[in-house]
Amino acid sequence: MAAEKSQIADDSPGLKASWQGQAQSLVEESPVSFVLSGEVYAVMLATPHDLADFARGFLWTEDIVRTPEEILALEIESTAEGTAIYLQLHATAMDRAASHRRALPGASACGLCGCPDFRGLQPFAPLPAARNLPDPEQIHATMAELAAQQCLHQQSGNCHAAALRFTDGEILVREDIGRHNAVDKVIGAALARGAVPGSADILAVSSRLPFEIVRKALAWRIPLVAAISGVSSMAVDIARKNHVQLVGFVRDGRATLYCDGGRELSQRFSR
Repeated sequence: MAAEKSQIADDSPGLKASWQGQAQSLVEESPVSFVLSGEVYAVMLATPHDLADFARGFLWTEDIVRTPEEILALEIESTAEGTAIYLQLHATAMDRAASHRRALPGASACGLCGCPDFRGLQPFAPLPAARNLPDPEQIHATMAELAAQQCLHQQSGNCHAAALRFTDGEILVREDIGRHNAVDKVIGAALARGAVPGSADILAVSSRLPFEIVRKALAWRIPLVAAISGVSSMAVDIARKNHVQLVGFVRDGRATLYCDGGRELSQRFSR
């Protein structure tokens, strides 16, 4: 959509400003409804791309689905008002969904909106305390590849992305207007490819790093989460208790290590 050109007057001597007309792409945001065995489980606001990946990843990080085989059927239906994702699930997965049902729609900026209470917000087991972790070069390379594959962001300037780096070096990227949706999408894409939890050693995000992102990393058994921006106190707390390494401000060849092996460090390293 092209913006109209207009002029701004300024009384200060030597100052003159104007709006310049140019084409501007807008990132899509629309309601996405998850309908499980005929019942609406949640309505999320998301970018309507890679929705099958979104469904698989969302159900996994909600701890509704624990094996890909528990998703018996998946169908996507789009209308002018939004998109409905119809899923048939195994009976055990439906039992989990019944105890997790959300009470409110989820905004594109909110990963936990509508959860009825605080109990069970982090249902996943801690990671092993002793393990080999990626080095700074691998972290920076993953973040660089994430930026290179942000096609929607390059067009609009306001779309998040998440990347999984697998232990064999492959990097998988998905985008969404919501940072948590992007994480769900990339986990769902990994599931669709036959990957298993624990097969990725880095989750990188193009945003700040709050609690909900660490929670989703635990769902896929990822030992290190890297973000282009900062880290929240709740993210550090859950990471320390569950042996997840957090790295923030990964940019310009530098980064800050917040949580390593259960210790809070706030240590900076550079390339």
